[in-house]
Amino acid sequence: MIQMNRRALLTTGAVAGAGVAMAPLMKRVTAQGGAPIALTPFVDELPIPGALNEALTVQGQGFEDRCYAWGAPKTYELIEAEGKHRFHRDLPETDMWLYNGQFPGPTFINKLGVPTLIRRINNLNPVHTGFGMPESSLHHHGGHQAPADDGWPLDFIHPGQYRDHIIPNIVPEGDAREWPSTLWYHDHTIDYTAGNVYRGLAGLSLHFDDVDSGNENDPNPQALRLPSGQYDIPLAFRDVALNADGSLFFDQLNIKGQVGNLMTINGKVKPYLKVARRKYRFRILIGGLAREYRFQLSDKSPFQIIASDGGLLETPVTTNVLHQANAERYEIVIDFSRYQIGQQITLNDHIVQIDGNKPDAVAAVGNPLLLFVVDRDAPDPSQVPATLRPLPPIELNRVVATRNLVLSKKGGMWTINDKVWNPTVPLFRPKLNTFEIWNVSVKGGGWNHPLHIHQEFFRILKRGGTTPPAHERGKKDVVLVWDKSPVQLYVGFRTFTGPYVFHCHNLGHEDLAMMGWYDVQP
Repeated sequence: MIQMNRRALLTTGAVAGAGVAMAPLMKRVTAQGGAPIALTPFVDELPIPGALNEALTVQGQGFEDRCYAWGAPKTYELIEAEGKHRFHRDLPETDMWLYNGQFPGPTFINKLGVPTLIRRINNLNPVHTGFGMPESSLHHHGGHQAPADDGWPLDFIHPGQYRDHIIPNIVPEGDAREWPSTLWYHDHTIDYTAGNVYRGLAGLSLHFDDVDSGNENDPNPQALRLPSGQYDIPLAFRDVALNADGSLFFDQLNIKGQVGNLMTINGKVKPYLKVARRKYRFRILIGGLAREYRFQLSDKSPFQIIASDGGLLETPVTTNVLHQANAERYEIVIDFSRYQIGQQITLNDHIVQIDGNKPDAVAAVGNPLLLFVVDRDAPDPSQVPATLRPLPPIELNRVVATRNLVLSKKGGMWTINDKVWNPTVPLFRPKLNTFEIWNVSVKGGGWNHPLHIHQEFFRILKRGGTTPPAHERGKKDVVLVWDKSPVQLYVGFRTFTGPYVFHCHNLGHEDLAMMGWYDVQP
């Protein structure tokens, strides 16, 4: 059953549901103010999302002409259906929407030059009630793909239907320096992205080639031999709020964007991970609705940042703090050889945030989210070279236009240049194979906006008028913008013509109209 959209509800003056109180460490406060329930920390082992299994060759829907231009694809089935998930040993099962019966969904594995074909089948309940909408879309976030495969918000399918999505696994202008490493995928249905993603429609998408081959023993001299296999671990963070019966609480009319009181990693609250005394690669995704994180190890030891949204950095960045906004990905390498067997270290979050607009403070004492238990020795043939993947040059001579984007709020709606989402009128019409400068700022100091641009990675030229920090100098598809930190972006439009959206990735802001689109012209 298609429900009235959020904007219509706001216009009619409907009253939002009860708010969610922030819980003390490892206690759940119910949405209706019930008694807190203590949760024992670090009793669930960190689950690792399994890879999507290759399916038999699928036929139909006319994908062949679009796909075989890049070669024969590997084909997969992705099935959306209702299911159960348990966030913690001490919590009841929660009703969710799952991809192939799991949360997060199965991981896409992509290889440069080998197309991936995803047949997405919508088996959701057509008479669903509650938040979210069973009509569904799919966005391969960070992917370089045609408009038909990008997840245009109105390209949703109904329960009982399927749609084929092609990930061509090509790079702009054939430049392998543009190849990514950690992307993700999620629902992108107009007005209901937040609710559908919150119900569980999200997963990871990993990319490999001869340089980042996923084999730390690779004899190929091009291979970086980064930590791989069981030592290459995705960490998908998202926060949730639960009702007394264990069901998901979601305030569909929360204009700020909802922040939950339980933080999960790969679908579990405060899990643990047994680690060997060697290097590990962690691919960190913030896949929630609005919340930001500020990560630090409990002993404040350094780690290396090796990749951002768009793939490997040129050189590793050594630090002991990482601030990360919604939808951003960073990859870090932690070397546990500095610890003794039996030692325990936690990955802590230091952000205090009670609503979706922005963090309220940075806490001196962090909230431990993931426990590392050092329990063994192991060989370590992996390495983190001083040079990872050279970045494509920034060619300002190819810039043909400069545009200004102001992110603000007007009439109870979130806006870009004082305009709400209008699917019939693009904000820009860039030319194919050109670049532009986008100056992005926030009007008003009460909120942050993680801006996401579809179809191609950008580069941050300036943040707050100066050179961005080292970890933000790689390729990006999300940039956190706040009132005292306007950004200047170098944005390209290559390979494909047609419509693509850009929007705030605080999903409450996106669904309440902070989204525009551009139409790439031949």
